[in-house]
Amino acid sequence: MNRMRMARVMVAVGVATLLGSAGLAESKTNVRLAEGTKIVFTLNDTLSTKNAREGDRFSGVVSRSVRVGNQIVIPEGSVVRGEVASVKRAGRVKGRAELGLRFQEIELPNGTQLDLVASLTSLDEGEKETVTEEGQVKGEGSKKRDAAEIGGGAAIGTAIGAIAGGGKGAAIGAGSGAAAGVGLVLLQRGKDVKISRGSEMAIQLDRTLSVPVE
Repeated sequence: MNRMRMARVMVAVGVATLLGSAGLAESKTNVRLAEGTKIVFTLNDTLSTKNAREGDRFSGVVSRSVRVGNQIVIPEGSVVRGEVASVKRAGRVKGRAELGLRFQEIELPNGTQLDLVASLTSLDEGEKETVTEEGQVKGEGSKKRDAAEIGGGAAIGTAIGAIAGGGKGAAIGAGSGAAAGVGLVLLQRGKDVKISRGSEMAIQLDRTLSVPVE
C-alpha cells in the first residue's frame, strides 16, 4: 500500500514538474525584428588592414538596447560577433584600403545565441574611414598628400636647376625634382583602414531576426 502511495506521489510530482516547465516555456515569446533594424555596439578589438587577415574574429558590446514598443528585445550588453571577410591594402600610387566585415552572431545576456545576417552602416564620427553601400570600410585617400610630396620635389628641383644653369637648367631641375617626388610616392603606401577599439559601430539586419523574449 505504501508503495502504491509512493508511486502516486512520484507521478504527481512528475506531472507538476512537466506542467511547470510548460508554463515557463509558454512565458517566452518570439519577437521578430524586421529587416533594416539598426543595432549599435562598441568594438572590443582594433581592426586594421595593416595586420588583419581574412577569418580574424572580432566582437563588440551592444551600447543601446533595441526595443519594439516598450519591450526590450536586444538588451544593452549583448555581444555581437563576426569575422574579417576581406582585406585590401591601398595601392602605392592610387586606390584606397578596404576592410570587409562579416557579422555572424549575437549573444544575449542570458546566454541565448542567435545567428545574425547584417551589414555595417556607419562608424563612430571620430573615424576618418567611410562605409560603402556594400558595407565595406574604405580608408582615407592620399591624393592630397601625394600631390604635396610630388610638388615639393619639383620645387626643390627647380631651385637646384636654377643654381646649375639658369632658365633652362631650372626647367630640367623641375622635371628631375618631380621624378624624385614620384619615386617617394611609389615607396609609400596609401593610408591603412584602422578602426580603433572602443569605436561605436552600427549594423542593420539584412534578414528578419526572431528573438525569444520573456
